[in-house]
Formats: sequence, C-alpha cells, structure tokens
Amino acid sequence: MTRSTPPSAPPAPTTLGRRVGAYAIDVAVPSVLLGVVAGIGAGAVAGVIRPTTPEQVLGALAIVYGVLFAAAIAWLLVYTALQAGRGSIGQRLLGIRLADVETGAPIGFGRALLRNLVWGLAGAILVGFFSPLFDSSPRRQGWHDKAARGFVGDAKTVEAPAPVEAPAPAVEPVDPAPVPQAPVVGPPPRFTSGAVAPVANRTGAVPPVTPYGLISVVPGVGRSEEVEPAGVEPVASTPEPLARVVPVADDATVAAPPRRRAVAAFTWDTGERVAVYGTTLFGRNPSAEDGAAVVAVRDETLSLSKTHFEVGADAEGPWIVDRHSTNGSALVRDGVRTPLEPGLCVSLRPGDRLEFGDRSLHIGEAS
Repeated sequence: MTRSTPPSAPPAPTTLGRRVGAYAIDVAVPSVLLGVVAGIGAGAVAGVIRPTTPEQVLGALAIVYGVLFAAAIAWLLVYTALQAGRGSIGQRLLGIRLADVETGAPIGFGRALLRNLVWGLAGAILVGFFSPLFDSSPRRQGWHDKAARGFVGDAKTVEAPAPVEAPAPAVEPVDPAPVPQAPVVGPPPRFTSGAVAPVANRTGAVPPVTPYGLISVVPGVGRSEEVEPAGVEPVASTPEPLARVVPVADDATVAAPPRRRAVAAFTWDTGERVAVYGTTLFGRNPSAEDGAAVVAVRDETLSLSKTHFEVGADAEGPWIVDRHSTNGSALVRDGVRTPLEPGLCVSLRPGDRLEFGDRSLHIGEAS
C-alpha cells in the first residue's frame, strides 16, 4: 500500500546542554583567532609607525581596531555559512545542526544570517540570551530561532531520518500452521480403532494416532475380535471411525492461535520500531492502570513526565491523549505543528509525527 509521507521529516530536537556546549566552542575559536590577529597587528603597527605622540598612538589603535573589526566581520560570514550547511565547528563536534521547522532541511545562508543578527540584538538586553527557556515545547526555540523559522536538532536524524514506511517487525504476519504432506486421515481404517478416541490429547498438526494404532491393533490378530455378527451389516462400523478422524484434520489445520492485530506502529527517533496492540501508557516511569500496558521511555534529560501520554484505538482508528504532562506533547501533520491539549483525544494517522519532551516518534501503518 502506498503511503503519503513528507519527503524529509524534521529531526529530533536536541538538548539545551548540547546547544550551550556548541556555542561555547564557537565563541572560543574566534576569540583565540582574534587574539592572535590583534597581537600580530599591534606588533606590526608598532614596528612600522613607532608612535611617540598621543595622536600617533590613537592612529595606531584605530588601525588595530579596524583590522579586528574586519576579522570579526569575516568570521561572522564564515560562521553563518557553516551554520547554513552542515553546522558550525561546535555544532559538528556535538552532533547538532540548524534545521527548518517543517522540512528538516538546512535553513540557508540568508536565514542563518538573520538568526545571528537577531541573536546579537536580543543579547543586547541580556534577557534575549535566555529566550530558549521561554519555549515549553521540545524544540526550545529562542527569539532568533523563531525569526529564522528554524530550530536546533540532532544532526544524525536529519541526515538519516527514521523510515516510517516499513512496518514494525512485531506486526509481521504469522505463518499459518504447515499442512501435512500426507493425507491427515492417515492409513486405512483398520488403524483407527480405539487409538483415535482421545482427540483432546493431540499436540499439533500431526495426529498422534497412527503409531499407537500400529501397536494396539496387530493385523491378523485383533481384527478377528472386531468382526460383527452375521446379522449386522459389516460396513456399519466404517463410517464411525472416519467421522472421528475428519475432525482431527480440521482441528489440526486451525491449531495455530489467531494473530493479534496491532493498532499502531511507532518508529522512534532512535530508529527503533515497535507496535502498539492496545491502550498503552508512555512516560519516564508510567504507573500501571487497569486494562492498559505501560512503556517506559528512555529520557536522560528528564524532559518527560512520569506518565506523559496515552495511546489507544477505537472503531475510527488510533488516538493519543496527553496525560497533563509538564512539557506537553505536539502533533506534526503535513508540516503543521499543533500542541496537544491535555486530556483531549486526538486521532492519529500514518505519516504523523509526535513530539514530547526531548523525544519524538513517527506513526506508521499497522498491519
């Protein structure tokens, strides 16, 4: 069956710790470079001009500051170009990158430059540096991120998005019980006397009656004791053993239990695929409830609630309910991100993406 899924799914949001670490590296690199340039420039100017008057000193300082300003502008352009592609030096070292909020693709040079300019202006009032903390969604978008319509995600999931087309291994069809090559009725009717009676003792598709028939009824010996009197039709005993054998064949054919159908298939941001077979509670450490399974989700950043959300199904298909989680949950459908209202049941369909805390998953088609 053909599924309609977006060409590139957005990556899983990264943590604030990795973002701060990448920014610290990106600040340290130009600081060292500008320090080296300033030292070389000051030495060169002092050696050439040899200022002795205040005017000459101011002129030398103007030259040094001009060189530093030009170097800073050059670094800003290089830094922006790196962010617009695979990521800056710090981002590459920590495995994160900038991504479009809808497609997951790189945001490009223009939007990356706009993001850096807004970041610089927001930092002028100091509170702008903490704007990512104002966003309670898993993406933690600051003012600069929202202005550029981007966010910082995991580079690995951007470059190799988890496929949602393949069904989970847990929902693969179960092979039916093999049909015996030989007829299930077995040998001629002479081997069916007495040994076929305990039908309830069968263990599988192969009837366990033939070997015992060979031992309990010896041809030429036990046969004479079963002969009916002359006044009775000899064929009257034949239908009864046959009627007792046919149900054995039918029961053996359907001995395999019916396959349980999954209500939904998940592909996690780690690439792991699982199937959901009924009402299930997901969270960091969900509490057991009557009639519901529980799944503990790995959450090293403690971004998930103990019981974060619930998934189930009805006649219309699978659904999700946010269980009043702290950081909330969001549904991304056709590129549109919609926060889930706590306690409200929302239907799911293949191709949807769920975001909760620092984790996410894709909805596949159950089989």
